[in-house]
Parts: sequence; C-alpha cells; structure tokens
Amino acid sequence: MWANNSVFTNEFRQNWRMLAIAFACLLFAFSAPLIALPFLFGSIMEEFGWTREQVTLLASAKYATGAVFSIITGRFIDVIGVRRTLIFVSTVGALAMVSFLWTPNLTVYYLSGILLGIAAPGTIVAVKVLISRTFHASQGTAMGMVMIGTSIGSIIFPIAITALIAAVGWRLAIATLSLGIWCITLPLLLFCCNEQSFGFSQKDVEGGTAQHHIAWSALGNLMLKGDFWLIALAVMMAGFVDQAIMQHQVLYLTIDLEMKATFVAGIVSAIGLVGIAGRIVVGTVFDKASSKGVSLMYLVLAVACLFALGLLNPYVLAAFIVFRAVGHSAVLLDTTVLTKHRFGLANIGVLLGIYTAMVNIGFALGPWVVARMYEVNGSYTAAFVLCAVVGVAAAAILMPVRPRYWLDMQARLREGGAS
Repeated sequence: MWANNSVFTNEFRQNWRMLAIAFACLLFAFSAPLIALPFLFGSIMEEFGWTREQVTLLASAKYATGAVFSIITGRFIDVIGVRRTLIFVSTVGALAMVSFLWTPNLTVYYLSGILLGIAAPGTIVAVKVLISRTFHASQGTAMGMVMIGTSIGSIIFPIAITALIAAVGWRLAIATLSLGIWCITLPLLLFCCNEQSFGFSQKDVEGGTAQHHIAWSALGNLMLKGDFWLIALAVMMAGFVDQAIMQHQVLYLTIDLEMKATFVAGIVSAIGLVGIAGRIVVGTVFDKASSKGVSLMYLVLAVACLFALGLLNPYVLAAFIVFRAVGHSAVLLDTTVLTKHRFGLANIGVLLGIYTAMVNIGFALGPWVVARMYEVNGSYTAAFVLCAVVGVAAAAILMPVRPRYWLDMQARLREGGAS
C-alpha cells in the first residue's frame, strides 16, 4: 500500500517509538480540543445568548494566536528540542481545557482560545519536525500514520463530548477530555522517553552539515523565491476552507438542518473513521506525487464544500463524509510534505513554523468569514460556495511549484535500486 514498502518498514523498525509518542500527542493534546469545541457552541449560545459569530470567534482567537506562536515554536524547537516543546505545549493545552470551568464572559472565553492557540500549533509543529527528521523516503506515509491520531480522535471525541454534555454540561465535559493529556500524553513524554531518544534532532540542528543547517541570510534568500510564497498562500487558503467547514458543521447540522445531536456526532465520527484510511492514502499520494498530489487533495476538499449544500439527501451525505474525510486528511500533512520536498531539512523547524503560521491565519479567517456571511445572508449557501472556490484556487496556485529536494531524493532511490 505504501509508495516504497521496504523503505518504510526499515525506517519504522528503527523509529516506531517516535511514531507512538507523536501519535499520542496528536490524539489527546491536539485532537481533543479541536474536535470537541464545535460541539460546545450550541450549549454556549444557549447559556449566554451570544450570536453564532461571537461563539465561533473562539476558533479565530485560537488560530490567530497560533499564527504568531507557530513561528516562535519553530525556532524554539531548533534551540531546545522537540521533547521539551511538547511537554510545555501539552500542559498549556490541558490547562486551557480546564479553564472553561470558570468562563464568565466573552473576554475570558477568548483568553481560553488564546491558550489553545499556543498549544495546538506548538504540538503540530513539533510533531512535524519530529517526523521530518526521523523519516525520509517515507515521510508522507509516516506523517499520514501519525495523523491517524486525529482521525481516531474524530471518531471518539464527538460521541464522548455529546454524551458528556448531556450528562454533566459543556464546562465539565471539555475539562474531562483534558484527562487524556494529564494521564497519557504527559507521562509518556516525562517518563517513557528522554532527551537521548530525540538525539537525532539535536544532531540535525548542531551537526554543522550544509544540508541540515543554513544561515538566517540563506533563509531570507529562500523567502525571496516565488515557490516560498506560492506554498504559503496555498496552505493558508486550504486552512481557510478546512476550518470554515469544521467549526460550523455541527451548528449547521443541528440548528439549520435540525438533525439530532447524536446523529450529528455519528456523522463527525464517520468522517473520522473514513479518515483513518484517508490519512494513509493521502500520505501515499504525497509520497508518489508530491506537490501535484497536494493540489489533487485540495480539489477533493473543495468538492466536499459543494456536497455540504445537499446533506439532507443520504447519498450526498455519504459522499460528503468521504470527500470531507479525505480532504481534511491533507490539511496539516500538506505543510510537512511541501516544506521538505521543496526545501529539504535546512532550518526545517523555522520553515515549518512559518508555514504553520500561514495555515493558522487561514484557520482564523475561515470560521469568522463564514459566520459573518451567515449573519448577513441567513444561510450557509454562499459561504460554502466561496469555500469551494478558495479550495480550487489553492490547488491551482501549487501547480507551478517544483519539489526539488523530493525529485533529487527520488533520483537517488532509483540509482540505488538500479545498482
């Protein structure tokens, strides 16, 4: 199933512990708040009387903070390492989830979003660096496997948060989900690995080799290249589409389409279930086709937005679940692959931080723009069409990008196979 099964097997045998740790971080520290928050919005609107725009601005506050912190995290990782970074951001994320217990007003509500904006991009950037420095020929496949953690979270957490809200209310429900971080993620990072386990990353940073470390002036030269900004714009636009749909889909299904909460939880869980296979498929496509494969997945993301307009039809709903799962699988995985395939390992922490910041700008804008359009138009129709157009544009923008590092790597693999 993988692009190069023997290569992946060898890399997996050497580095499976890193995969397990990254998987746990994405499942509990990243996915739990990401998946659960849209299920809180209806209860919060009911309790405080806030508008749809006010409630979903939590996501914008989260991702706007993430846009800034992503760049800081990239450099932070290059200096102190992946493990310490993951411990810090996981703790901040858990505290943010607990803080909802005492939310009295919009200000405190948005402050909790800011804390989540520190935790989420910090986690994803650290995991991207971890995988990029561990897996080489099978980087896309490995990242796809790790991202299955978010797919499993998409299966578990919609059902869990719906049941918890019904049983104990939205405040205690989201706080309860932080137990996965306190009881699993942090113990793994603190007691089941050490700095030597991540020694490869420090070698990459300090080894002094030209392919792994470049001066800041060279990084500045990269930013003058057209490819740098094409990738930045494309991943930002894909992020816009992804979170515009994700942050509003529960409100859309429960309020506008009047579906039962348990049925909506089942739909979101079904997206997560399909996403398990989707992560591997997308990772394999990226390994085989690089930037052109990313463009293809952006088109899938765009088509899902159009299917969202007809979800009362069971066949359209089934198509939406599949296309949404596969398209969503590409987001976040795209930056990892595009960065390494185009620029290699040089200053990858900083580069991934910059691109994750661009994604978070899209994440911040998408939910707010859709909420504003809903307030003006009274429906999601125009907003979903806009998202489809943005997705197609993102796919087109990537087409001129030439993945030079990936092409060189493929040539070396062919030469090695021939010999």
